[in-house]
Amino acid sequence: MTNAGLLDVWTEPQERECLGCYVSRLLADFGCDGTLRWTRRWRALRAPGVAALDRLFRRHDVKCDCGAPAALGAAACSGAPPPCAGVRRGSTRPCSMWGRPPDTPGGARGSPT
Repeated sequence: MTNAGLLDVWTEPQERECLGCYVSRLLADFGCDGTLRWTRRWRALRAPGVAALDRLFRRHDVKCDCGAPAALGAAACSGAPPPCAGVRRGSTRPCSMWGRPPDTPGGARGSPT
């Protein structure tokens, strides 16, 4: 397998992994490059075309992956993030590991998917 192939496997969202857990996991592994590369990768693979994320990130002035978990209601974590509790495929809601701000796409604060 090539290095690019290994990177694709390593950065593939896990089954039912929520956006907050995915971005937190990849930030812990690779750091932030000042873009929304991990957020965009997750959305392209798990929830293509979901415009609500763009609106949410604009409201919270999120310009890179570092701000994505907080905008979704995830607390900052140091070290390895906790295991994801899981969401249905295509959901932009964070899993039950994180609280959620009331204006997050998908429903009321803390409701699991």
